[in-house]
This record gives sequence, structure tokens and C-alpha cells, in this order.
Amino acid sequence: MPANVSPEYRKAEEAYRKAQTPAERLACLEEMLATIPKHKGTEKMQADIKTRIAKLRREFSSRKGPKRQDFLHIEKQGAGQVAVFGAPNCGKSALVAGLTGLPTQVAPWPFTTAQPGAGMMAWESIQVQLVDTPPIAPDAPGWLYHIIRTADAGLWVLDLADDALLETTEQVRELLTAARISLVPSEELRYCPTLRVGAKCDDPDAADRLAIVTEMLGTADILPVSIETGAGVEELKRRLFAILDIIRVYTKRPGHPVDKVDPVILPTGATVMDAAYHLHKDFARQLNFARLWSEPDIEGLRVDREHVLKDRDVVEFHL
Repeated sequence: MPANVSPEYRKAEEAYRKAQTPAERLACLEEMLATIPKHKGTEKMQADIKTRIAKLRREFSSRKGPKRQDFLHIEKQGAGQVAVFGAPNCGKSALVAGLTGLPTQVAPWPFTTAQPGAGMMAWESIQVQLVDTPPIAPDAPGWLYHIIRTADAGLWVLDLADDALLETTEQVRELLTAARISLVPSEELRYCPTLRVGAKCDDPDAADRLAIVTEMLGTADILPVSIETGAGVEELKRRLFAILDIIRVYTKRPGHPVDKVDPVILPTGATVMDAAYHLHKDFARQLNFARLWSEPDIEGLRVDREHVLKDRDVVEFHL
């Protein structure tokens, strides 16, 4: 194994060795693929992981009858995948529909969402995939937790119109822990970086419930939103981008204008070499240097391969 794999990759690999079910193995493999460094030294490892993932998915898709519902997988698209989850009737589907236009089934009774659905949320120059999931409840299917584990981030929807908010919030927290999912960094559980939102903040008693649940969870970072009034929606989009921990890098050819339509999406901390490799591995091998345009005042600065990029940087590659 190359010495420069990340601690996150090593944890996923160790979890894979201990996994007992195909669904657990698949979740670990996908985490390994997401966290392995993307460079020439790991190409064979990446190919091996992808082969094992494809084999497991074929096994699941070939199953007959009810067992096929033991596992569901949502293919990742866009700049990142966010699993939207919460208690029954908390407003998840209405939120996803309002942000993406996905034709979700919205009703004033619980358990309306029985199958996951994915829609694309536009924000500035990118698209973020939101996955509407069934409610977290004691009889929730196991694949629901698989979707949360393998997503790039989570969006926990708390119902500010629910008199039983404290009870449902505690139940969701307990069920996530039982599924070995943590919403804060953990050595033992699968960490899912998660944004918490208080839906239906236009309810007359929403402010009081928000104060109470904030005290219960021990965090002030619960964003009140309302699809009905639009309150908090733009801030929610900005925070979803932030929690994905990614940057947008724009490229240009020498003598040509910058392409601001389709940015390269990279993890925070990525370098010029990472951006080149993302475009094509042969392109990265031939890279000599790059020129950088970066706000507020860097214009055409020559930088080397290991220069760390920032969000909205513009890079011009020279071979």
C-alpha cells in the first residue's frame, strides 16, 4: 500500500475487513474509493476497488423477490451527494421538492416517502444532488442507513411545527447511533458531516421549539427555513456547499478566455496537480507549470504543481 493514503482510507479499509454483510462491504468499498488519493501511484488500487464495487452491485441487482429491497444504491451525481433525513412527517420531501423541483409525494401524514428519490439543487455554477429518504423510524429499512453512510454529507430536517419534536429528535439520534452513524467526528462510528435545519419555521411556535431543541442538541447551528415563505433557503444552499468541503476550480487554455460554466470540483486542500489529474492522467504527467488567477489580486502568477488551490481559482495549464 502507498504510504500516503489518508487516515480516512485506512479506517474504511479496516472496516471492510471486519464487514459481515455484502451491504456493509459495499459501503466500506465506496468509502475507500471516495477517500483514496487520486494520483498515478493509486491507479491500480482504484481499479481494484471499482471492480469489487461493480461485482457487489451485480450480485444485488441479480437477486430475486423481496430480498432485492435489502439494498438500494443512489448513484452519485453533481458536485456532491447530500442525504436528506429526519423523523416521519418532518418536511423532508417538501424541502427537497422546493430546492430541486423533484416531484416528491408531499402529504400531511407520516411515511409518505417509501423509496429514495434524487434531485439536483442548483447553486451558482454547480449542481448538488439531494436524496430524499424514507423517515428514520424503528422499522426503517437497512438501506436507508447505507444511503446516509455513503453520502458526502447529511441534511437533518427537524420539524419546528411538531409538539413532539424533542421525542422524535432523540429517537432519530438513537437510531443513527444504533446504525453506527455519528454526526460528529468519531473513532468508532461512521462519521457523516451533517447540517441541521429547522423546517416550517413559519409556524407560530417555531421559535420556541427551535430554542428548546437547540439546547437539547447542544448546538446553535440549526438553520430555520421555510419552503412556504422562502426564509433561510439561500443560506441553506450556501451552507450545503460549505459542508461538502469542496472547491470549484475553473480552467483556461493559454490565449483563451476562462471557462466559467463547468468548474472542476475538488476537495478542499487540492493542488494544481490534483486539478490536472482530474482532467486526464496523461495531462497531469505532461504538466510543466501553471498560471493562477485568484481573488482578490493574483493575476497570471506562475505556480508549481504542488500549489494549493482555493475556491473559484482559475488555472491555466502549461505542458
